[in-house]
Amino acid sequence: MTTGVFRWRAVGVLLGLLLLIFVAWLLFAETLARRSLESIGTRVMGAKVEIGSLDLGPGRATLEGVIVASPFEPFRNLFEADELAAEVAVLPLLEKKLVIERLAANGMRFNTRRESDGRVELEGGRGGLIDPRTWSELFDFPALDLVTGEVSVDDLDADSLYTVQEARALTRRADSTWSGWQARIADVEDSVTATVEAVETMLERLSRARITDIGLINDARKTVEQVDATVDRVTGLEGEVQGTLDSLEAGVAGLQDAKRRDYERARQLLRLPSLDANAVATALFGPVAVERFQRAVYWSELSRRYMPPGLRPRARPGPARLRRSGQTVQFPREGAYPGFLLQTAEASLSLGDEPGVEGAEGAAAAAEYAGRLTGLTSAPALYGRPTELDVQAPGVAVAGLFDHTGDTPRDSLGATLSGVRLDTLSLGGLPIRLAPGALDTRMSFSLEGGELRARMSMDADRVEWLREESAAGGEVENLVWRVVSGVSRLELSAQLTGSLENPGLSVRSNLDRAVADALRAVAGEEIAAAERRVRAEVDRLVGDKISAADSRVATLRTQVEPLLAAQDERLREAKRQLEERIRELTGGVRLPGES
Repeated sequence: MTTGVFRWRAVGVLLGLLLLIFVAWLLFAETLARRSLESIGTRVMGAKVEIGSLDLGPGRATLEGVIVASPFEPFRNLFEADELAAEVAVLPLLEKKLVIERLAANGMRFNTRRESDGRVELEGGRGGLIDPRTWSELFDFPALDLVTGEVSVDDLDADSLYTVQEARALTRRADSTWSGWQARIADVEDSVTATVEAVETMLERLSRARITDIGLINDARKTVEQVDATVDRVTGLEGEVQGTLDSLEAGVAGLQDAKRRDYERARQLLRLPSLDANAVATALFGPVAVERFQRAVYWSELSRRYMPPGLRPRARPGPARLRRSGQTVQFPREGAYPGFLLQTAEASLSLGDEPGVEGAEGAAAAAEYAGRLTGLTSAPALYGRPTELDVQAPGVAVAGLFDHTGDTPRDSLGATLSGVRLDTLSLGGLPIRLAPGALDTRMSFSLEGGELRARMSMDADRVEWLREESAAGGEVENLVWRVVSGVSRLELSAQLTGSLENPGLSVRSNLDRAVADALRAVAGEEIAAAERRVRAEVDRLVGDKISAADSRVATLRTQVEPLLAAQDERLREAKRQLEERIRELTGGVRLPGES
């Protein structure tokens, strides 16, 4: 029986299967791709990403009706886009990598309203330093209140005070230092004793020597050198001991700084208000400033999670399995394509529901807004160039640079807004809100590694103050209202410095002094008396610990210094006797073989 080259029945089944796959691709590919993009975008952004439709073609992709919810506000969208059109490189797709050569965005609107809360849980960090959602919790804003009644200091816990902790640590350090020194001092004492005995032996030999005993005299000179070496050893230990004792005494002096920090800590724990103008500014406008800074921190941290610096291996969760899912570790290779690369993105922008600039001129200018993003990639070191952002519009200028090409990421952002309206701002937790109207805002943000530098300023000529009618009017609220309600101009500036995990905030405004003076006029003496009670309680709790640390360091000095001084004196006396005997023998004459 003969068979043909092809089994036509099998070929027919294969062609049918391929046809079914092709039909399934036509029917479901765009839906699956759209849902995958929504899922990935939502996970990365920490907010819902919704896509109306997706059209795929050779080397291109078009998304319509794109909505990205705000990760900061529950019922706001970060932006909407009528259309996103992408030109995709084909060859990298064969390596399961996505390279978008050009992305054009049309009809973008920012800060639009939505019906539901679009925020979701942010995925765990992949190289980020902090959780950007809770970063604002690092700040403890001072209380803006008046003292009523007797202030109880019973809640102060000695173990929570900086001075107590540092004093105990200093005492432990002094004890461990003494334990470490005992063995070294004993070793030095043995060395000194051996050297002194060698000198005594040499003196005994020299007592019967004559000037012609050149070899013996040279041996004596070598003994002098041995004494010098031992003196150097003792002197080196003395210098080391002196440096450590000076450091311990500096630590004791630093306990006074710790005590001053405890005064402020106790004030905050007991919610004592500060009458200092700087503290008033932080209480009134600190949350407003931190909210603005937190958005820059959020985007910077997001870039570090998904744009890791350098060529270091990157781990991510492995495929889901019933047991031992493990991790997938990628090792970047120079010259290879990044897993994701957006070379150039261009967009036309508007600011959403309300015109961003006052009047018809601002509304008409919305279509002229333009933005450009270049070099967005999942592997900056492979791409070799930083990510750059540039937005230009009437009254709006934004520029950003995210340089993760090296091992230390450097992120910077600058923004200037002129004549832009903001929503009303809450005033330090009081039932008073500020409607700034059209204002000028400037912001600069720089994060290099973990070091943060940021500035922000707001200036408005015609501000309005709103008071919540439902709130019961307290004395502080009434005082603040009387001060601010007569002010029509706002000048506000804020600055952040320090590390990302421990930032320092400084706030200034043109209202600080007036509000502080009003509070001082009403409750200055009560607050001062409460502060005196708090300081006295802190002094009581830390006094014994400071005295104990001071006494232990002083005792350590009296223990160590006399011991080393005595050994040094023994050596120098032995050397003096030996050199004197050598001079008696030689009469100061230089002998043959003497170096």
